[in-house]
Amino acid sequence: LTVGPARAPERVLADAVVVAAPARPASRLLADAVPAAARELAAIEYASMVLVTFAFPASAFPAPPAGSGYLVPASEGRLTKAATFITTKWPHAARDGLVVVRCSLGRHGDERSLQDDDEALARRAAVELADAVGVTGGPVDVRVTRWGGALPQYAVGHVDLVDRVTAAVAAEPTLAVCGAAYRGVGVPACIGTAREAADRVTVALGLG
Repeated sequence: LTVGPARAPERVLADAVVVAAPARPASRLLADAVPAAARELAAIEYASMVLVTFAFPASAFPAPPAGSGYLVPASEGRLTKAATFITTKWPHAARDGLVVVRCSLGRHGDERSLQDDDEALARRAAVELADAVGVTGGPVDVRVTRWGGALPQYAVGHVDLVDRVTAAVAAEPTLAVCGAAYRGVGVPACIGTAREAADRVTVALGLG
């Protein structure tokens, strides 16, 4: 492996390598070792997103949120694509009678709408949340978190694409790939691919 800054690269000899980078960087890293996998990974597109997390007093809701959240179809023309009621989904996170809501903003191919400043995005998310669930009044706290190009998009045929990547990488027993680009973007799915990658190289090294 060649690691470190371009001005001062270092060589590292490794018994095995697990590539846990997003698809595009992984494609560049694998271009020489597994070109077939690199070509497939280069085709995976990513979307940017902004998370706006609100803390509301429980009294701001006409009734306690009953579900864990909701999705918003693109046909609605909203910037918000999903909302999660954090304190309903994970009750142990509840504090001081607050309801914590996380709104996910942005859709694939629509990065322009995320260029507004944090205050403007939070304001729009609050309006759309009020329209959806009837929350009234302002939040007691807001946090805006930006994730540029962080969400892989699973196009039609993605499962077959991942199978082709896996088959190509299988030709190198001490090489494995894992991460959100493959079989799910959620934390459990990422952990699953990480365990598979670790098991693969462990067996190849005669340690498992």
